[in-house]
Amino acid sequence: MKQIERYIFGRIASLTLLSLSAITILALTTQILIRVDVLTTSNSALLTFFKLSLTLVPEVVLAVAPFALLVGIGRILTTMNEDSELVVIEASGASNIFIAKPIILFSVLLGIGLLLVANFAGPKANRNLYSILSGSNTDIISLAISSGKFRKIENGLYIQVAESLPGGGMGGIFLSDRRDPSAELIYYAKVGTLKKTDNANLLVMNDGEIHRSAAGAEQVSVVNFKSYVLDMASFIPSTEKGDPLPKELYLPELLEPDTTNSNYESHRLFYNYEIHFRLSSWLYTIAFGAIMAAFLANAQSNRAQHFQRIASAVITCVIVRVIAGIILENSKTSVFAGALNYIFPIFVTLLFMLQIYAGYSLKLPKSAQNLIDRLQERITTIFERRTKPTSQTKNNGAV
Repeated sequence: MKQIERYIFGRIASLTLLSLSAITILALTTQILIRVDVLTTSNSALLTFFKLSLTLVPEVVLAVAPFALLVGIGRILTTMNEDSELVVIEASGASNIFIAKPIILFSVLLGIGLLLVANFAGPKANRNLYSILSGSNTDIISLAISSGKFRKIENGLYIQVAESLPGGGMGGIFLSDRRDPSAELIYYAKVGTLKKTDNANLLVMNDGEIHRSAAGAEQVSVVNFKSYVLDMASFIPSTEKGDPLPKELYLPELLEPDTTNSNYESHRLFYNYEIHFRLSSWLYTIAFGAIMAAFLANAQSNRAQHFQRIASAVITCVIVRVIAGIILENSKTSVFAGALNYIFPIFVTLLFMLQIYAGYSLKLPKSAQNLIDRLQERITTIFERRTKPTSQTKNNGAV
């Protein structure tokens, strides 16, 4: 790889990875801020929540990496065009292939990274999710409890704690359990504590009542107690207590599924979906790189035309992504759609790489360019109307 190619490769790689990291951290920070009032009360709860947040990283990376690539390629090529670097490269006799080569190479490497994430890091993270839940029930309940507020643990299961007491105790515990359609259980206790033993994590409630009523019945049976113990394992969502779901299985386990798995029949269609998603999603990263290179590898002296090409590239990528989602959804039941998961991104990649080799500069149709120009003019007019009164007010004030 020549020096200028290494230069383009390095700049695109650094900006893409920086964008990917920023979006991932932003997603995790959002989750942390939602629970900040709870996390500040317990060091162990904070550690557990960070572990849970890390299990979300593979899914976030798979979702945003292709669009982080768009940001990296679009921004770097725009900067190079504004600094006349693309003009100098073209003046030296280099073709579009010279600029497209490092872009395609990085897209391939990023795609391979996503392939590894989808098939190794993703299933491992999803499996670790349950092990964290089952091994740290006390901390999970601490995360679910927010003083004075009802919190939903799962469908039909809600908990409220009126206040936190010194020494880790809780006052005014209210728990409603409607997971069983045939009965409703309501627990109330004046005080309670979370205790961990060798075999289980327990919620010990003191001085309270249990209200039990059958579905549709008006009568309610009330049981008073001085002390009552609940196993925290019963608070783990039922969808995560059984056999592994398709997203928790490694690729060989998806290709040769265990028919004795309790989730096999209810999620059988998702086995095909998961297989095609893991094996085809990385191909779209390469397709996105080819699309961006085909639209932006040429130098443009007119900024408006360069903006139009960026818009064209992004719109094309979004359309490709939407079509990919439709194909993937249909691959649950259609063998033909399953094959299209691989044929379509390869076809798109080859189509735009042929455009690059042919030296043809892609751009929007004239009608679309005129529409973008009118939108730009409209936005500029609206902005000027809103800023003009402010400027006049400042001038009048100065007088």
